[in-house]
Amino acid sequence: MMLYQMDKISTPCAACKHLRRKCTKDCVFAPYFPTTKQENYEAVHKVFGASHVATLINDLHPLKREFAMNSLAWEARVRVKDPVYGCTAIIRRLQSQLKDSEEQLAIFKNELASYGTVPTFVQPPPMMYQQMHNNPMMTSEYTPNNGGCLTDQQLHDEAQRFVSTQSAQVQQTQETQTQHNEIDRD
Repeated sequence: MMLYQMDKISTPCAACKHLRRKCTKDCVFAPYFPTTKQENYEAVHKVFGASHVATLINDLHPLKREFAMNSLAWEARVRVKDPVYGCTAIIRRLQSQLKDSEEQLAIFKNELASYGTVPTFVQPPPMMYQQMHNNPMMTSEYTPNNGGCLTDQQLHDEAQRFVSTQSAQVQQTQETQTQHNEIDRD
């Protein structure tokens, strides 16, 4: 009787609860689908099937399993919401937003160039897994305002802020050069 108790987990995981079986400590689903993630498991089960997911978990390196299960859960939830396009619809929408943003950036650069200022932008560092995982834009509930585009007023304000920052930097550089020239003369 004591051995039986050690093999059993007090609260069944979402998979065992869905499949109406006893959850043991050796359950492959328990670490990735606790009882609180019932909806995730049901979507994964519906889209991919429990046996395929169990095989996938067992075939993966232990350090890659959690990321893979989170990815499968996200993709399955999206597929359940949109059975025809699934995550492809999100990818297309994001590509469209990226294209629109690049067009806005080109317009913004042209506007700044007309003021005689050529902006220099530094490429941001690549996102780490932790940043992507905790990034609200990476969740399916995120819906950008105004289709993800800047309004004319926001664009104008950003241009003014950039021009003022740029001119302040130029002025500071000129002052520093003047100070260095004065020190060199002495």
